[in-house]
Amino acid sequence: MADDERDLLEQNTYPMLEPVPGKKKSKARSAGGGGGFGVGAKIAPGPVVSTATKLRLETLQSEGVCYVPGVLGKDTAADMIETVQGELSRAMKAIKEDPAGSVARFNVPADVIDPLRGYLLLPLRDEGSVEAGDPNGATVRALRECLSTGTVLGDLFGSDLCGGGDAEWYDLTALRTEAGATRQPIHYDTPYQKVPGLFCAFIAMSDVEYSKGATVFLPGTHKNTAERRAFEEGGEAKDVMLSKKRSAHTVLKAGDAVVFDMRTLHAGTANLALSEGGGQRLLFILTFRNRKATGTLGHAPNLRPSYRHRGITLGEMREELDSPEPFAGDASDGVPFGDGLQQ
Repeated sequence: MADDERDLLEQNTYPMLEPVPGKKKSKARSAGGGGGFGVGAKIAPGPVVSTATKLRLETLQSEGVCYVPGVLGKDTAADMIETVQGELSRAMKAIKEDPAGSVARFNVPADVIDPLRGYLLLPLRDEGSVEAGDPNGATVRALRECLSTGTVLGDLFGSDLCGGGDAEWYDLTALRTEAGATRQPIHYDTPYQKVPGLFCAFIAMSDVEYSKGATVFLPGTHKNTAERRAFEEGGEAKDVMLSKKRSAHTVLKAGDAVVFDMRTLHAGTANLALSEGGGQRLLFILTFRNRKATGTLGHAPNLRPSYRHRGITLGEMREELDSPEPFAGDASDGVPFGDGLQQ
């Protein structure tokens, strides 16, 4: 099915572009899936934000997805790829010794881990920095660059659209694919409801060539449109829609992100064989829940178990990131945040 969908979309799929101010939606610009879309949308972004952030918010609201370059510095991104690879190695070693710990690290039992694709649940403080007594390890530095007030990504998550300072922390993970991982079917992460529930950022820790797998998005399908209804209907209606729909795929440089409303239709493309340019792809993922959405989300938190369902907010995380020893103490619920050594 995924390959059939690829064939239907292929003739109308283009690289995603950064939003451009002053451009109205047109056939030429719509190829970018965010390049100039949504300029006329009305939005209340909360605190005063830059013109660029306002444009990104408008694009995110109208198209359900937006390319956002440079959310991580190059040095931080390089440190994060090393840190995540270290966490992955530690996690694999740990579950060989104790398979019961797999859900705490990979969100699935050890016997169903996919060797080519899956999530690695990350701690707020990576284990290497905890062991070294470093309160400002790579994960903490990356979170500062992504979530602090005034940062590119932080202003998006901190907007009214995404839930503001009361937005609930929902995912902290690395998405891993390896050479040979097949293409995903088109899907949504959370079903349609009028108020968007989840907003997610896929952040590249290293350059991601198309051959290593991209994410293809169908802009505008976060809304209850005829296109979305055709997808839900399936069969011929879905095939006709896919054959006509303009879609956009991500080609990210280290530190770049794509931010999306998780109602939006999308799919991961194939990570090709090593001989064809494939290889390991690791994305740093952050998700926050808009508490104003009351419908079913259909997406369980991708967090280590000790972090789940505690109501930790963006505002609370920002307070911790401003402190000299982030996440070393208790959260507002009186329970320790938990570092990389606690499961």
